[in-house]
Amino acid sequence: MTDAPWAFDHTALVGLFDGYDVPYSLWLAADRDEARVVFPASAIAEAAHLASTRESAWERLLRDIPGLTVTDLSQATGLACAHAAGPLVARHVLWEARQVGGIVLTRAPWQYPTGQVAVQGF
Repeated sequence: MTDAPWAFDHTALVGLFDGYDVPYSLWLAADRDEARVVFPASAIAEAAHLASTRESAWERLLRDIPGLTVTDLSQATGLACAHAAGPLVARHVLWEARQVGGIVLTRAPWQYPTGQVAVQGF
């Protein structure tokens, strides 16, 4: 496992709910403070929509996880990623991954332009 933070996109978060090994293992490592994971707010919103989950389903995933950072989609962040190509959720995840020198975890690597950050499919 790398020391670089992992930025979960919406597909990785849905994969976490669906029990896929890679996102679940990284989340468990973050729970033990052995890995750093980033959940951008836009990815949470999109995953909650796609998986039809309620807020209560997210409580355990987000509460008191030492290696987890949830990032907001603030005005400044929204404007910083406004002019890139692709859907907002992919632009936000890419921006957050760049900010922390992280790796995007996704089931849809084609959404991310090559060469800007490391992207890992699962």
